[in-house]
Amino acid sequence: MRDELLIVVDMQNDFVTHGGALYFKEAEKIKPVVLDCVNYHINERNYIVLTQDWHDLDDVEFKFFPPHCVENSKGAQFFDELESAVWDYEHANFVRKRKFSAFYGTNLNKLLERLSPKRVGVCGVATNICVMYTVEELRNREYEVVLYEDGIASYDDSLHKFALLQMKDVLGAEIERWR
Repeated sequence: MRDELLIVVDMQNDFVTHGGALYFKEAEKIKPVVLDCVNYHINERNYIVLTQDWHDLDDVEFKFFPPHCVENSKGAQFFDELESAVWDYEHANFVRKRKFSAFYGTNLNKLLERLSPKRVGVCGVATNICVMYTVEELRNREYEVVLYEDGIASYDDSLHKFALLQMKDVLGAEIERWR
């Protein structure tokens, strides 16, 4: 298996496309970086895991956040350029999740065990929620993790900075700029 794998966290319309239920402007800045990162990994024939927040209409999470990423909705789809890039890529793997961590209630752990990457790159949204809780699970499983700092974003700059420090100083993730 390949040594490097990329995880793209929740780059869905409801978060990163103007008009989305939980859209935030900072997400626009990372879309080209995420797309470049994905295209690089496609060209290198590396595995890519794309997570999707995926909720029922009556999901308990909607007590804390407005309804978003409702299964099979336009808001739950990846932004158009990303969708086009990965649509028929044979090494793209899709993980639909109902909680913050991409591991909770999904097949991600088994998938990673099968693919056995030595290094896992991470980009996506939101730094202080789904990115951080997924990175925490990766590090608990002893994966070497690199966060592409210019490829992750949050709706709140102070929470973004806090989460980066937590992932670096507490979890031991590397933080780099993409290319």
